[in-house]
Amino acid sequence: MRVGLIMPPNESGSRWKSYEVREGIPYLYGTNEPYTGGSQDSVDSHIFRNIWNRPFIGDGCFINPSEGFPDEDFDVIFLVNESQSDPSDFVNSIKRKYPLPILIGTTKEAIPGLKKNTGQGVHVGLGYLGNFYKMCDTAAIQFDQTVCDKLSEEIGMKIYSLPMNYKIEEIRKKYKTDSPPSRKILAGTTDWADRGYGKCLEFCNYLANKYDYTVVENVGNRSWDEWLKIIDDVDFVVNTDTQHRLGQLTIECIALGTPHIGGLSDTVLNMIPEWATNDTEKLEEIFLHVKDNGYEKSEEHYKELVSRYSFQSVENQLAEILKEIS
Repeated sequence: MRVGLIMPPNESGSRWKSYEVREGIPYLYGTNEPYTGGSQDSVDSHIFRNIWNRPFIGDGCFINPSEGFPDEDFDVIFLVNESQSDPSDFVNSIKRKYPLPILIGTTKEAIPGLKKNTGQGVHVGLGYLGNFYKMCDTAAIQFDQTVCDKLSEEIGMKIYSLPMNYKIEEIRKKYKTDSPPSRKILAGTTDWADRGYGKCLEFCNYLANKYDYTVVENVGNRSWDEWLKIIDDVDFVVNTDTQHRLGQLTIECIALGTPHIGGLSDTVLNMIPEWATNDTEKLEEIFLHVKDNGYEKSEEHYKELVSRYSFQSVENQLAEILKEIS
């Protein structure tokens, strides 16, 4: 199965060039030059983050339209369009160049339902994602089925749940160590004002002062490599993000066996629901329990993570979606 990923140039950023995957290794498209993406999104030139993992299914490729559309024999193309403008020109340009593949509308980072297009654009009131999805053959997003069902009802078409494939085992093998407790807490919330970083840092400092820990702040332009090493080093990651997002940090913490407490991410809500809260009194209770008893379900959570996000699992789920719509 040849899988493509295409999004408008303004959504891929200047550092993302067209690349193709051969035997699990990404190369600049049409060359033998290994492609690394960006330091905040890849390590070892082949372990990628988030949406950039989709082309690794079936050794596919990412196409940046600013570099032109190459001749390709795709079976499936994941299309991303998070702009609130009319997506018709973008989708139609893909259909003209690649008329045969199944087009799957998806998202890179957008939270379904967070933003609405209530202006004078196409299909007023359906929401900007709905406008886009209806132009594709189907839609599949990385959020759980409950979110997908609500979105399906809102926009009037079936939205499938397809977890984001991650190289979980490779991340664990490269970064997990058996180092002694560091007595460090990572303030894991993204340092954006509207995500609640200030409150997260305040709570982490409270725990650190009360229980004799040191706080590691989530600031600076760290590489993903540096970030994963920090997650492995700290004893706790506290994340009180106020938005319901995928939960990349939750995935990384579970992969490395570091307790991730707090937040409303899709991953924590589904895999560790008892820790999915931003209530600081409850979070302190969780913190104390883990401090005194250890991360009791670490291996259980890791096995579930592999079952949900491994490449083989996601590829099997994609095959089931394609079978259902065929």
